Amino acid sequence: MNMIVTPASPATPNGTTRPQVRIVIVGHVDHGKSTLVGRLLHETGSLPDGKLEMLKAVSARRGMPFEWSFLLDALQTERDQGITIDTTQIRFRTNSRDIVLIDAPGHAEFLRNMITGASQADGAVLIIDALEGVRDQTRRHGYLLHLLGVKQVAVVVNKMDRVDFSAERFQEISDEISAHLNGLGVKPTAVIPISARDGDGVAERTGRIGWYKGPTVVEALDQLQPARPLEALALRLPVQAIYKFDDRRIVAG
Repeated sequence: MNMIVTPASPATPNGTTRPQVRIVIVGHVDHGKSTLVGRLLHETGSLPDGKLEMLKAVSARRGMPFEWSFLLDALQTERDQGITIDTTQIRFRTNSRDIVLIDAPGHAEFLRNMITGASQADGAVLIIDALEGVRDQTRRHGYLLHLLGVKQVAVVVNKMDRVDFSAERFQEISDEISAHLNGLGVKPTAVIPISARDGDGVAERTGRIGWYKGPTVVEALDQLQPARPLEALALRLPVQAIYKFDDRRIVAG
């Protein structure tokens, strides 16, 4: 992975000069959000010491294959017990960013939770199952990101191992979701083929996606920009009424 060097900047909310970017991962249920998060935590060295080995040992004792989503489940359990992890967010570091990952459920009945999470985000990762393709909830989440003003959206086509890492299938999904997002005024920052389970495309390119020349997921996250501080933005005042006094006008809002 290439080191990205950025000039020194004023301290950010995390108390350092490293940019802090808030990311929400959205997409249809079972398209691999938890697996991708678990893999990202591992690839960025953000797991507590011994956590991965412990979960692999537990899986082996139970006679079941290890899943990367188990990492998120384990951290969720600790979070529910008030240990280590912030109550609503997961944090990890890339080469040049402090990432705050906002958990957003994919089930349609939890759409309100997704909206709450996305409204706090500087950028988003929209995940799609390579076999199932673009679903209604995928399109709905894309529309809600547009509605909430989230313009930085990286699209991840996951489970490429289920379609034999087909470049044609990837291009088909890339064209479909790009057309949908572009129609909403949201241009994807990247469309990335990955296998979150096996690690292809997450932190490094592998031979199985040798036909892909774009960024990995970690590199795409490194390219997302933090929100501008409120004091740097233009003043916006909702106007409730305008009152006339002599030759003066009083704007109330």
